[in-house]
Amino acid sequence: MSLNFFTLDTDSVIDGFVVAAATNYEFAIENFVPLIGRLDIQRDALNTKFYSRLEDDIVRGCVMPPITIALIHSFPARRRSKSAIEAFISENVDSAFVLDGIQRLNTLRRAASNNDFDFNRPIHVNFIIASSRDRLLYRMITLNNGQKPMSARHQIDVLADAFFDFDGIDLKLVAEKGKGRVRAPESFKKADFVKGYVAYLSGSVNIDNQKIIEEKMDELIASKIIDSDIPTSNVEFMDVVDLVNKFGKSDYLRDWIRVQNNFVGFCVGAKTSASVLKSIKTEKVVHSIENFEQAFSSINVSKVNLGKVRRELVAYYIQNYSSLSKLDEFELLDKISDRI
Repeated sequence: MSLNFFTLDTDSVIDGFVVAAATNYEFAIENFVPLIGRLDIQRDALNTKFYSRLEDDIVRGCVMPPITIALIHSFPARRRSKSAIEAFISENVDSAFVLDGIQRLNTLRRAASNNDFDFNRPIHVNFIIASSRDRLLYRMITLNNGQKPMSARHQIDVLADAFFDFDGIDLKLVAEKGKGRVRAPESFKKADFVKGYVAYLSGSVNIDNQKIIEEKMDELIASKIIDSDIPTSNVEFMDVVDLVNKFGKSDYLRDWIRVQNNFVGFCVGAKTSASVLKSIKTEKVVHSIENFEQAFSSINVSKVNLGKVRRELVAYYIQNYSSLSKLDEFELLDKISDRI
């Protein structure tokens, strides 16, 4: 059995679609269960009494709530027909992500070993198609904010592995455990990358304030992401990644941008100035950052929270690169000191 499609609705905020469909357990086990492995840092399969009971109920003939599968694709205007979208889903299921229903699919897989299991029973599925990674994460966070299982930061962390493959560019990530399951410079930690992505999405460098309770910090970040201009922005995070890759051709800039506080500030600032930075030669940016560092070195470190100030001033400088890069050391020092 293949997928049977019922309804298709346009989500104008994420420039995508929500499609309701159904199939049977056999198709789900063959096509949806393998998708769980694509996000293997997500929650592990739970073996609680609840899921044991659900396993029994599946065999007895219950109908599970719909699972939610996500795909990323931007359809040209001429290919936004219902048939084209349904065909895209059918042909690209193996590239999808399970957003909701991982535990149910794991339970379904276990139930399939029972002799009384009926592979032809129906299972309902909702497909969400977003035009970009950023917009899909925006939709996830608006749907899930306030729920306990996964914070906004965790959702971003979960999807960073699968989203950012970096084919065709030089940027390399190194996971905290193991040897770089995500392909991406050897000293660029995945944790730093995720922090930069959170900062970019929220438009704020204040993403890990130890003075705020972690749960409330997560809620604050989610609130900032929801209030951000992601659905209307012409800049995607991959534009920022492209800039990091471009500037990485310079040893000086590569080492500078690998510093976590610089990277976080850069991601926030570049969200505004990506198009400007894209047109600037790397040699000129090297000179500009050297000038920034000269000005920054005049700040009295005993009077400020150095990490916080560095993030904020890097973001301010990159965001206003067109005007601030024209200033000499002392003019720039006068400007940035007013921001402290």
